[in-house]
Amino acid sequence: MQVYPDTHYAATRDDDARWPGLDGDCETETCVIGGGLAGLATALALAERKRSVVLLEANRLGWGASGRNGGFASAGYPLSMRELVARHGLSDALALWRLSAEALAIVGRRAEALGPTTRQGQGALRCRMAWQPDNLRSHVDWMNDQFGPGFVYLPPTELRDMLATDAYADAFVNPASLQIQPLNLARGMAHAAVRAGARIHEGTTVVGVKAAGAARKVVTRTGTVVARHVVLAGGAHLGMLDTRLGLATVPVASFVVTTNPAPEKLQEAIRTRFAVSDLRVATDYYRVLPDGRLLWGGRANAFAYSTEGIRARLKSDITRIYPQLSSLGIERAWSGLMPIARHRMPVIGPLAEGLWAAACFGGLGLVNTTLAGELIASAIADGDDRHRRFAPFGLPFAGGSIGRAAFQLIYWRHQIEDRLRRPRTGAKG
Repeated sequence: MQVYPDTHYAATRDDDARWPGLDGDCETETCVIGGGLAGLATALALAERKRSVVLLEANRLGWGASGRNGGFASAGYPLSMRELVARHGLSDALALWRLSAEALAIVGRRAEALGPTTRQGQGALRCRMAWQPDNLRSHVDWMNDQFGPGFVYLPPTELRDMLATDAYADAFVNPASLQIQPLNLARGMAHAAVRAGARIHEGTTVVGVKAAGAARKVVTRTGTVVARHVVLAGGAHLGMLDTRLGLATVPVASFVVTTNPAPEKLQEAIRTRFAVSDLRVATDYYRVLPDGRLLWGGRANAFAYSTEGIRARLKSDITRIYPQLSSLGIERAWSGLMPIARHRMPVIGPLAEGLWAAACFGGLGLVNTTLAGELIASAIADGDDRHRRFAPFGLPFAGGSIGRAAFQLIYWRHQIEDRLRRPRTGAKG
């Protein structure tokens, strides 16, 4: 069976329980393909509703991006709320915001039940770079007026009391944002789903989904599952189980490192327990972990870097913002693949009768995977149609290999623009 990649999350997971592979044939109401956060949220939500569900995972639960991300959990979508309002109107945007905010509350309750090794903190700073336009205060006011998240604007003097760098101009606090150990969350959801009656099989690779009368037959190398509903929740690792979904997504690699423990050194630079990110497209995001390490994520690429490449690039990013942290050693470095749709919104809903998709969560998957699971489970169990909120975005063709190249060119353009705009920055305070 596949082992977890060498990440900080795998090294600090709460348990190492394993679930057996599928052996033989079975029937169920719903078969979920993919044991990441989206698949586990769907299986858990169905089991909580007393519905029959089998989940199949090719590797270990949370093996992909679900267990490798930065651990930031916030309401919202990769497509900004201003863009959603401009394209679909305030009423639809507000309904979408509320769905994501409700999912954040569910994630918070589940993480709280799992304890401090999973729910590691609350609150996040979003920082405006020193060279970006001075419009953050108006953005905070607009968000609070339209959506009510309770953002708190921080002027430069207050921000510099928290972050000893000249890289940022000002910031706002998102008080509802959570800091999560995502692999512990995924595994905790799996235990809860099994207790509620779900069947989970690790090490079970799906090779095809075929019609079987009014149902579908999910074919693996070691058995089959006949189900009335099939949910594709395998993220960037689904391959071409559904051609239309596969052609509508671009898999993008993101990167994370953790440093050696250095709580006193970090306190000189990062004087807050809030998670931190900035407002660029090519964003940095980071947080000080409870064990005194710095977790730092950033960059995106159509193709993965080597481990040493990740170490070098992200160490450079840390030093650019905090020169006083240049002596920090990098302990672990890893990457994860996340699928992105051209419209930058999640794909949640039916692809055909009885065939569902939960995919394309971008950089906000910790929350919106739970949203997808809740919406699909409530549709199957209760006839709920809230998933239709995502139907207008559709599945536009993402360009295949050309789409990956186009993403890379766009990202490089943003990186170049950032470098041209930013002055020399350094430590302060």
